Amino acid sequence: MKRLIPLTLFGLLLTACQTPKVNAGNDNQTLVQKLVHHNFVLTKVNGKTIRYKQTLPSISFGENMFTSATMCNEFNGIASITDSKLLVTSISKTELECVDEDLSKLDILINKMLTKGATVTYSHNQLVLTQGPYSLVYMLCDYIN
Repeated sequence: MKRLIPLTLFGLLLTACQTPKVNAGNDNQTLVQKLVHHNFVLTKVNGKTIRYKQTLPSISFGENMFTSATMCNEFNGIASITDSKLLVTSISKTELECVDEDLSKLDILINKMLTKGATVTYSHNQLVLTQGPYSLVYMLCDYIN
């Protein structure tokens, strides 16, 4: 009887840890692990498939969530994910004049998403950044397979 109560409590504790509603706060860490050391290529903007002209817009995540995004200009900084929101701090960017008007607009959008924060989802090799009515859909496209 003395062993039955501790064993029962231990069994209940294990069951509680496996319940889907119990969250140890690892969702953000899991998302970070899925993104680190990967490169993604932009495929859709606000639901519309984009056509590449001169450059290939992309976003990549390196060690310690060093983030590099390219539209017309390049954006670099250290990202963090909190409550599925991607935020890049201490962002640096190039200040090139964009010849492509569409890429120029996307430059403004990605800068706003990275500095103000964007909701991030990742599934089936597809990364989606959303902020208000705007969404950027990226597909996994690593340099080395």
